Amino acid sequence: MIEGLRPDFVLAFVLLGVTIILVVARVVGNLAVRIGQPRVVGEIVAGILLGPSLLGIKTLAWDGSWSVLQCDASRSWMPVGADPAAFAARPESISNCLFPLQAQGTLAIIGQLALVFFMFLVGSELDFDSLRGRVGGIVTMALGVVIVPIALALVIGPILHGERFALAAPDGSLPDTLAFSLFLAAMLAVTAVPVMARILQEKGLTTSPMGAIGVAAAAIVTVLMFILLAVAKGVNAGNSAGEHAMVFIGTAIYLAVMFGVVRPLLAPMGRRIATAGTVDNPSFVAAIIVAIGSAYIADRIGINVIVGGFVAGAIMPARHVFFEKASERLSEVTASVLLPIFLAFSGLRTDFTTLGWVWLPGIALFLVVGIAAKWGGGAVAARVGGLSWAEGNVLGILMNCRGLLVLVVGLAAADAKVITPQMQVGAVVMALVTTAMTGPLFDRFIGRATTDERTEPLQQV
Repeated sequence: MIEGLRPDFVLAFVLLGVTIILVVARVVGNLAVRIGQPRVVGEIVAGILLGPSLLGIKTLAWDGSWSVLQCDASRSWMPVGADPAAFAARPESISNCLFPLQAQGTLAIIGQLALVFFMFLVGSELDFDSLRGRVGGIVTMALGVVIVPIALALVIGPILHGERFALAAPDGSLPDTLAFSLFLAAMLAVTAVPVMARILQEKGLTTSPMGAIGVAAAAIVTVLMFILLAVAKGVNAGNSAGEHAMVFIGTAIYLAVMFGVVRPLLAPMGRRIATAGTVDNPSFVAAIIVAIGSAYIADRIGINVIVGGFVAGAIMPARHVFFEKASERLSEVTASVLLPIFLAFSGLRTDFTTLGWVWLPGIALFLVVGIAAKWGGGAVAARVGGLSWAEGNVLGILMNCRGLLVLVVGLAAADAKVITPQMQVGAVVMALVTTAMTGPLFDRFIGRATTDERTEPLQQV
């Protein structure tokens, strides 16, 4: 193998890739909004269209690529640990040439930063005042929508554990059944906190008992889910019980330090923000430093940068002023520029052309069980936690929305070499179906859960 793309070409292809991603994401995202779907659905589809599903060799043959794309050089670069024989046979395609692997590494990093900032904004929007006196309902809801998916994943895991969905090692051995099932459990347990929070906010229900319990429970679910993902990685790597325990101990210490030490240290900054009614530049930079540092620590613990970003947002002082002013600077570039890059990167790793009829029953089982676990589990847990069946049904619908977080878990499972490309496609299908069904179902059932005259038809985001 030769050295591959020169460094200056890697930069050029990163810039080209970002340009293409933003144009396609904007076009397809606008189309999704026009048909009443959240923009994120269109952006996920945009990523799929840029990947091998449409621009791969199986769908669009390309005889003789343009020399300016440096396809020969990009094909010659082999990542560490790759199978030389398999990599040498890697076909030339439009997708591979537009997004060479060397450039994809940088796109992946940009995507991770997007997730950190996105979850930082979600955390900073969380209203703690509305959570007082509702701890029991919140904990019950959170545990319900995590335990039920885990239990069902342990049931379907052995059924799906085979060469179609569990990735075999070069020697033909399959990953541990428990590790495979735990990765499935993490995918089933995901809840798209941002989508839930935004829908409830638009309906004026954020501070209602239903809204407060739902958003707080979804936040706890996100932390628990990434702990579960860390355990799945540990089981797959053969970690000892002590190493697993360190994840839980590290998480507990991290949360205690963030809320018990860092949050009080930020209090003077909060008083300055509250007095001025705005977020000055030093305060904004300090907040970004806290977010990135928190993400780094969370990543080192093994619970993902997403948790770090969310916790950093949750400890920000002068919350109402901070979110209103800081989001003006950060939300547009994060939601409109950075997040589409992550979604496109996921699409570049997803190939629907690998599917055949033999894979469809397994993916259908995964999808049906996932919907039942979150929708049904959420409804029952909310009822046990003190809400009505109508409110529980609505929260179950919102908890069922996976958004982009299931893509994060799917990529983690693929990188751990536990699931096949076809199972990763299943994660993408889960993201698309559950996110697309959330808005219409919410509009259908919200009238039974509340008689608030301020309620208006849902505006998708």
